[in-house]
Amino acid sequence: MRQSYIQHIIYASNALSLALIIFPLFIFVSEHYASHFGISLLGIGVIFLIIRLLDGFLDPLVGWASDNLNAPLGKRKFWLLVSLPFTLFGVWGLFGSNLDGAFAFQHFAFNIVILTIGLSLFTPPFYSLGAELSGDYIERSRITFFREGFFLLGTILAALIYAFAEGSTQALKYIAIVIFISHPITILISIFALKERDIFYQNKAGIFSVVTTILLDKKLKYFFVSQFFNAAANGIPGALFAFFVIHKLQREDLVGLLMLFYLLSGVLAVPLWINISKYFKKSDLWCCSISFSMIVFSLVFFLDADSILLFSIICILTGICVSADSALPTSIQADLLDEDLKVMKSNRSGTFFSILSVINKTAAAFSGGFVLLFLYAVNFNPLGGNSEEVLFWLTCLYAIAPIALKILPLLMMFRFPETNSDKAI
Repeated sequence: MRQSYIQHIIYASNALSLALIIFPLFIFVSEHYASHFGISLLGIGVIFLIIRLLDGFLDPLVGWASDNLNAPLGKRKFWLLVSLPFTLFGVWGLFGSNLDGAFAFQHFAFNIVILTIGLSLFTPPFYSLGAELSGDYIERSRITFFREGFFLLGTILAALIYAFAEGSTQALKYIAIVIFISHPITILISIFALKERDIFYQNKAGIFSVVTTILLDKKLKYFFVSQFFNAAANGIPGALFAFFVIHKLQREDLVGLLMLFYLLSGVLAVPLWINISKYFKKSDLWCCSISFSMIVFSLVFFLDADSILLFSIICILTGICVSADSALPTSIQADLLDEDLKVMKSNRSGTFFSILSVINKTAAAFSGGFVLLFLYAVNFNPLGGNSEEVLFWLTCLYAIAPIALKILPLLMMFRFPETNSDKAI
């Protein structure tokens, strides 16, 4: 195996633990705390919106710091290590600790804030490090697909743990234990094994200068707007998946297995997307994956309790698209940052990726928070016993809203001008 491949795999392996954190946080935690501890969907939705405000402050600050401060261990790797104690503390508090129901809401709010701080310290430097491992158009796609492949593997591991555990309390505790083992190991190996690429720059990068560039540059503006709506669309099925399977399909026993179908198909599709991406523009390929997933997901609206087989097929087919939907946008942004570096003579990748992180997390949280608040408004009961009218609104949110939100990214990114796309042919 070539040395570059080893470096890419070491880097990408960090995404496995990241997935073990993010997947339960956005898929299972809301349902778990609502069903087991009686926290209202209103309270959970408000907390998710508040932590996005915290993200909006922390992510750009960390991105700016990783661009401009010459820290020990490396400008990017230093922040991975700093994030570790915050992340582990928050994970154990949210997933693993024995909880007194009387203080469930305070416990939930405190630990999700600590975990958010850890993720904000980790995410922008981690994505910047990946963008800087290579300057080659095709190899950069390979790096992002490796990373998203590991992310999907981590998500599959979380789904497997959830499927075979005796309830969500045990599942979340087991997931926390795996994170405590894997996350420090992958970070320490990366610190010692990865060499940060020296990128020449003359000017210090400012957060506001990056925002100004995004607002003035048509390509960047289109890209970031499309990312917001795409992330918002993706946040809705994630927030509602467990609710939909449990209450609409009436198969609580299949939540983990159905999610496993979705994720495993995404992992198996990674080699396919890597090979296809050599011959097509990344933006066009991304739009094709979006279009296919929209067509397939529209069938969800017609499901009932007897449609488990059809829903399984929908999970598999949309799962094939998830790896492309995750990897291609970050690869496109890395190419856009090459153009920015040539113009500005300043390496601003950390700040750019922090803004992308804020956009993605804010969009997902606002859409996820909105649907939880909407379900609260229509008197959805997470403990069960919902009327057909309430289940109809649940289905509308789960099936139609994501498709509507993906229309704008599809229109904005089709035929998107890519400077280096001629190398892919």
